[in-house]
Amino acid sequence: MSLGFPECLDARAAVTGRRDLVERDAALTALRGALADAAGGRGRLVVVEGPLGSGKSRLVHEFLETLEPGAARVLRATASLREEALPFGVLTQLSHGLAIPPARREPFRSLLAAAVEHALLRGGPAPDAADPRIADAFQKLTVELAHLAENTPLVICVDNAHYVDVPSLHFLAGVVAWLYRTRILVLVTDDPAMRRPRSPLLGGLAPGPHVRRVPLAPLSRTAVHSLATRLLGPGTATARLTAELYAVSGGNPLAVRALIVDQQAGGTGRPEGYGQALLDLVAHARPPIPAVVRSLAVLGGAPEPADVAPLAGQDTKTTRWALRALAEAGVLRADARLPGAPGGPPCTGATGPGAGAAAPARAERYAFRHPAGAAAVLDDLPAADRAALHRAAAELLRDSGASALAVARQLTSAGDAGIDDGIDVLLTASQEALAAGDVGTALGCLGLARRTRTDGVTAARVRTRLSRLERQWKPQAAVRHLRPQLDDFHAGLLDRRGVSDLVLGLTETGALHDLTALLDVLRTRYRQDGGPGPGTEDIRFLASWAARAYPLHTGLRRLAHSVAAASPAAVPCHDPWLPSAVALSDDYVDGRDDRLVQRAELLLSTYHLDHDSLWNVESGVLALRGLCHAGKLDEVVAWCEKLEAETAAHQAVASQARFLAVRVEAHLRRGDLVRARDLAAHALSLVPPQGWGVGLAGVLACAVLAATRSGDLAAAERYVALPLPEHALHSRHGAAYLHARGHYRLATHHPQAALADFLACGRFAETWGRPGADVVPWRLGAAEAWLAQSDQEQAKRLVREQLARLHPGPSPERGQALRTLAAVSRVTRRPQLLTEAVDMLMESSDEYELTRALIDLSAAFRDAGDQRNARRVAHRAWHLAKQTGTEHLCREAALDPVGSEAAPAADDAADRSDGVSSLTRQERRIAALASKGYTNREIAAKLYITASTVEQHLTRVFRKVNVKRRQDLPYLL
Repeated sequence: MSLGFPECLDARAAVTGRRDLVERDAALTALRGALADAAGGRGRLVVVEGPLGSGKSRLVHEFLETLEPGAARVLRATASLREEALPFGVLTQLSHGLAIPPARREPFRSLLAAAVEHALLRGGPAPDAADPRIADAFQKLTVELAHLAENTPLVICVDNAHYVDVPSLHFLAGVVAWLYRTRILVLVTDDPAMRRPRSPLLGGLAPGPHVRRVPLAPLSRTAVHSLATRLLGPGTATARLTAELYAVSGGNPLAVRALIVDQQAGGTGRPEGYGQALLDLVAHARPPIPAVVRSLAVLGGAPEPADVAPLAGQDTKTTRWALRALAEAGVLRADARLPGAPGGPPCTGATGPGAGAAAPARAERYAFRHPAGAAAVLDDLPAADRAALHRAAAELLRDSGASALAVARQLTSAGDAGIDDGIDVLLTASQEALAAGDVGTALGCLGLARRTRTDGVTAARVRTRLSRLERQWKPQAAVRHLRPQLDDFHAGLLDRRGVSDLVLGLTETGALHDLTALLDVLRTRYRQDGGPGPGTEDIRFLASWAARAYPLHTGLRRLAHSVAAASPAAVPCHDPWLPSAVALSDDYVDGRDDRLVQRAELLLSTYHLDHDSLWNVESGVLALRGLCHAGKLDEVVAWCEKLEAETAAHQAVASQARFLAVRVEAHLRRGDLVRARDLAAHALSLVPPQGWGVGLAGVLACAVLAATRSGDLAAAERYVALPLPEHALHSRHGAAYLHARGHYRLATHHPQAALADFLACGRFAETWGRPGADVVPWRLGAAEAWLAQSDQEQAKRLVREQLARLHPGPSPERGQALRTLAAVSRVTRRPQLLTEAVDMLMESSDEYELTRALIDLSAAFRDAGDQRNARRVAHRAWHLAKQTGTEHLCREAALDPVGSEAAPAADDAADRSDGVSSLTRQERRIAALASKGYTNREIAAKLYITASTVEQHLTRVFRKVNVKRRQDLPYLL
């Protein structure tokens, strides 16, 4: 809500006086009329009725303040809950009134003292008003009051009559019996819900000509708006603010004033004033109400009275009465459709804690109108009492069959899992919270379970579950669990799932010594048991995974071979994602691209997020990377966007960042460098570097390469400067990082350092032994580094080796290799090689590599003396570089190929802008395809039209943009 809230309550004094009394004019008129009747010798009893905080006392105070001096004698008394059991307490207050003349004050007090003394002598908890001595004293006191009213009307004002002690109540009842003969106005305020049953003055009062009831209901929305306008001004008291004030306060005048004071203070914190007002209301209520309110605040939501009653230590009937009384006061919110609820169908029967109210037709539910109300009630409790209430609530909820999540919320609020099966409840609740997307509650449940003393096996289970959760939501904090989990493993406390989680955690953090030792222990246990045993069931999968994660680690490779030989068949896996992740990793590292794509597509066809498995995201990321490597980039981007949205909805930032990193790679592969650079920065902001583990090398590889290729060398330098975890360069991410860093070093004129990085990539390729293209084209990078050092022979050797490793036929990889081969070939052969390279790269989606090939082709035409084709290709390269956001390539296209004639080419494009804007949508599509080099027949096949239609459209396009050949079409199309 838009209400502001103060830090202190001193501002409450600003809201005083007649300005804040609204919707009470009729009540004031009734009081004035009753006083006029009493002044005329027709005594009256006026009962101002209303729920807690309805403004009864304020109304009476305002009425008495408006009396002219000498217009009436006023005797005032205020009953209170704590003095309800004090005999003659209210009557004693009346006897001390200054309105009693000194001459009559002493007889009045003497009579009262005699009655009190006799009552004390008789003893008993409640003096008997029918006792002759007390009755005689009461009669004489009544005569004294009559004498006081002979010349001046007498107003006997008793506030909170529902708390009047029994003897005083009987005395007032006697006064009322003969009011019609006197000039006395008895004015009392009453809350029927707080009233004692069978009250002789109020509960059993029959209507008559001398009795008048003045009901005070909560303020209407119109009255709330009027009050807000008076105190805040019309500019602040908007309709929206009024609606919020009314919704939170329920029309309770005390709550409304507190909220307005908060608004006047202009704070932004929790509504302290409103919470204090609610506490004030509850403090003046009968004992069951504070207990019920505290229980409702502890349970939260809108529970049934039967659920609140045992926690409050009350029966259901009393609890229902207390909740209804608070709802009538506007403190609580009730469903308007429920019988007896404010605004709903009436519920017959008397009210009060002892009244036999008729049961409603169906259960009523009540809740706080604003969270600040419940928070104020709980904050007002001592910490020990609050924790005890939460523990009691947890036990009651568990015994009643409530969900584990509901029970766990009470335990976490108590900060104590000290109930039977508390740990099991917390573990189950964490799963329920996770399924509902409530990550904070899930972590809170597991955190409390971890802090609770329990046996070793249970503690290990809790640590495993907490580690699994934090590695998805707080990866930078989850590392702290690895050492205790290793201790659990060596103590034999980890189950099958805990072992697989631990292997994945050690793999991700690069703890190769611990990882190797753990797998070796598993292998020993496997051999000793003669086959799969507790914790060793997945040894074959886990050993293979570790070896594929670190292809250069000979110890892990030997261990994986040894395990595979000792366990020729893997047992059924508990986690379906684990074997999928291992199989995808095997295909990726071994270069089985066809099988990798097939397996990836099969997995993604049924893929869904499973936050209870760490291998779920691993398999999804590997499947998407496999499709990315196969060139299915649009499919990869669509999947990543979908999965990023789902993980973001569950706040699983680690999983979200990993899918985002795959999307960065897809954008990078299709030459969308600006998008790739921005997404990489976003991924690194979601999870800090220390939360990525060795995977940081993979995301940094994309970030460095995207920044370098887009010309943002400053950003690339910042990424390169980030420290990598130990052994990150030995992981399967190392080759990509070294390849990206090599290109950065090449761009910053450090060819020798770049060559070292590219050759280090070669060691990965030798280990992996992929039959086709390498994971990264390291030979082409190394060739460029040799060229930067003017060693064409070494460059030519590497390019030919790269061409020899490629599968036969056109491919983007062959196109990149041909572009590099042209750089080390004769001038006369370069246009042919580069034209072939451009044709192959046009079939791919990598616009960055296509732009570089076009720039080189333009330079080749220029060197061959073909200025016309050089200008045409430079024009096309400039537009493509502009489109991809690579400004440094724009400069190369404009200045290098054709000297001073390239810039006019850009100007020509601007001159043709009017013609381009006049093209129809179909003409634009056809012109764009033609500018990329597609023939009329190929365009017709793509757009499902005839070749003659394509020719007609192109004729109109040439005329509109003022060109004569398709080669002159601006690539901007």
